[in-house]
Amino acid sequence: MKTIFLGTGSANGLPDVFCSCDYCESLRELKGKNIRKRSTFLLGDKILLDFSPDIRTQILENNVDFSKIKGILLSHTHNDHLDIQELIKIKNPMNIYINSVSEEWLKEQIKIAIKPKHQKNLQEKIGHLNIIPIKYHSAFTVEEFEIIPIEAKHTGLNIGECGTNFIIKKDNFIRLHASDTGVYSLKTFEFLKNFKFDDIVIECTFLDFQKDNADHLDISTLNKVLTTLRVLQCIDSETPITVTHFGHDPKKTHEEIELLMKSLNFNISVAYDGLCIR
Repeated sequence: MKTIFLGTGSANGLPDVFCSCDYCESLRELKGKNIRKRSTFLLGDKILLDFSPDIRTQILENNVDFSKIKGILLSHTHNDHLDIQELIKIKNPMNIYINSVSEEWLKEQIKIAIKPKHQKNLQEKIGHLNIIPIKYHSAFTVEEFEIIPIEAKHTGLNIGECGTNFIIKKDNFIRLHASDTGVYSLKTFEFLKNFKFDDIVIECTFLDFQKDNADHLDISTLNKVLTTLRVLQCIDSETPITVTHFGHDPKKTHEEIELLMKSLNFNISVAYDGLCIR
């Protein structure tokens, strides 16, 4: 399942452009895999998973032909995963899939983003953006992919919204895409036990930094999620796992993250911007 990691950073990206701490300065010198834009993924060449504020640069740097994009899957409504000002600039017809709880919220935010002088011509300006509500555990098809939304442990900007993670199927290959999320609920784990995953893409925002935030994973809670999935026989110790969505506070370089992940008894690779997996 060809996937390009267009952005592997959390909300501020790395280095934080508004920060001049020693860590951010060191990343500016190291460059390479240490430069991380906000989270977005390209599935095949027709589907985007999330739509970050860095989307223009991501498209250019990775030679993405945006005219081929037919759908955008939205995990949740936080600004680092959904840039509405860029969304309304899309010119070609686009299906945008979002948790049904936030369907009307997104439509209203898109309307607000349109200049007042164009409010009378909304259909002309945004009629080609087709907002499609999705529900947990209800499968749908986008191009050659079958998508099954599941409930993440993550809030959004819309009141009452929980984030969405995805089971993604193509041919006989099944992936769990787990970002953004904290530790899944028992209900979500109960649903996941019905699947045997060929690989997993999963966040680890806080790494070994101790932070009281249940909406993201650290090294300990990542191990807890993966261990539970192994007990449920969703994965085994050889299942390829790619970690992504890294934040500022752990203050880790790419090499240091790789070293940290070796402490877990799983087959883990560390994502970087531009990584392509198949």
